[in-house]
Amino acid sequence: MPDLSLQGERRSLRDLAYRTLRDAIVRTQIAPGAPVTEEKLASDLRVSRPVVREAVQRLESEGLIERAGNGRMFVRPLTVDDARAHYAVRAALEQLTVEEAAKRLTPEGIRRLEAALAHMRDARDRSGAASVADGGGEFHAILEEIAANPVNAQLMDLVRARVDRYRHFSVAATDARTQRSVDEHEEILDALRNGDVEEAKAAMRRHIAASEESAVRALE
Repeated sequence: MPDLSLQGERRSLRDLAYRTLRDAIVRTQIAPGAPVTEEKLASDLRVSRPVVREAVQRLESEGLIERAGNGRMFVRPLTVDDARAHYAVRAALEQLTVEEAAKRLTPEGIRRLEAALAHMRDARDRSGAASVADGGGEFHAILEEIAANPVNAQLMDLVRARVDRYRHFSVAATDARTQRSVDEHEEILDALRNGDVEEAKAAMRRHIAASEESAVRALE
């Protein structure tokens, strides 16, 4: 992990430590089920233990870190049941996002979504599955911004961090979904271009269901 002591003057060390650890957990760079100790994290990041403690407490409140009965902490494990529960919630929230974004969609919004899709295609051709997944994140973020529902956005931020762990895990296990993922986002955008909200929601449901099954297969 990066030496945060070299970056502390530019950003709050507390926020930087939190974001660094959160990203490492989401991207499974810190393995699911791995023990978490403030002393080791503070040493790895070269920050004080109080800084790490605050970051760990935030991650615990988000459900990314869990505490055992003996007080020891560990990264939340990845399981099939947990994956299915989180993808079910994500599917509901993403469909709401599509529905509300469709009401506010402008030609400029369409152009932004097209640009995100172009990034996904380019990543598919040049960089592989992990970059396509990041491009998909950009597409969803734009939809969320257009939808302009702060409550949904807050819930999505919480759920997304947990779901993205499964997404990164499945990408690491296989890149078989790379092409299909691009096609699924194209289907969502085509429906939005045509003003067909129900088809856009159905395309989003199919996309989330396919992502879920990819994660479950990787776990199994």
